[in-house]
Amino acid sequence: MEAFPHLVEMHKKHEAKGLVVISVSVDEADKRKDVAFANQFLREQKSPFVNLLLDEPHEMWSKKLGFTIPPGYFVFDRHGKWTRFLGSEYGDDLHKEMDKVIVRLLDEK
Repeated sequence: MEAFPHLVEMHKKHEAKGLVVISVSVDEADKRKDVAFANQFLREQKSPFVNLLLDEPHEMWSKKLGFTIPPGYFVFDRHGKWTRFLGSEYGDDLHKEMDKVIVRLLDEK
């Protein structure tokens, strides 16, 4: 299963428990075709959560976020502690690993 549709599914399933999903596109803002493609994708996916465009050079965000090739996911607990998931590290098991962490964190008080 692709990761983004799965995020939409997880959001709908766990929103009442406190799950908040925010997507951030790292497409370069001056590349209108890339941004238009990303926006079209979000519309097609019927993304129910906040979707942002990071208007920063690749060098800045890749260094700060610790990856160069999307997707990258950050899961935060209720205290601000985070776990990073990189698509390049998990492959097809990405959503399964994220689900485990998300469900565990939502069950914590």
